[in-house]
Amino acid sequence: MALRAFRLDALPEEPWRNGGGRTRTIATRMRDADAAGSAAQDEGPPWDWRISVATIERGGPFSSFPGVDRSSMLLDAGRIELSAAGEPTLLMRSPGDVVRYRGDSVTTSAVHGASQPLSVLNVMTRRSAAQAWMKALRDDSYLAAQGLALLVLDGSWRVVDGSMGAEDPDHGLTLHSGEGAWCTVSAPGSRAIWRVERLSPTGMLAAIELDRS
Repeated sequence: MALRAFRLDALPEEPWRNGGGRTRTIATRMRDADAAGSAAQDEGPPWDWRISVATIERGGPFSSFPGVDRSSMLLDAGRIELSAAGEPTLLMRSPGDVVRYRGDSVTTSAVHGASQPLSVLNVMTRRSAAQAWMKALRDDSYLAAQGLALLVLDGSWRVVDGSMGAEDPDHGLTLHSGEGAWCTVSAPGSRAIWRVERLSPTGMLAAIELDRS
């Protein structure tokens, strides 16, 4: 599975309908043709998963996505509080903090202690189709999943095929702050292994591992 590189600032922005923010879509996997026809019947979205970066300009409600699980990671210095009726309040206090929540409820965000808009990395998975795990890495690590998405928050990083044993030093993808890469989810039962290496003295890398349900 080849990784597709991108620059975050080169992705088009889409304004929210409520005027509270903007979204840059990194990648989306649409439903297979045979499954797409059932989307209207189960009221789920037309995709299996979607990865994006949202810039929140002011607090307010998020759109509801029945049958979807969501994860969000704070990318900037500040604090965001997420609340929904009947659900525990979730708080992201510093860059790299991750929260998980259900898309079925109407979740409302509150932005605290920030003099500018705050950005969050989001992954949404249709519950019956896929699962995602999001984390912030600060050191070298191995990742194993059917699909992968990476976004460099700070420093320089390199990602290589970790299933090859002794890795070729001339092979791999080098990413700098504001850059990322992703690949689609493969067939069930097939998982890839990647090694991410921090090249700079310090750094932070957002990683999303994706598997089919």
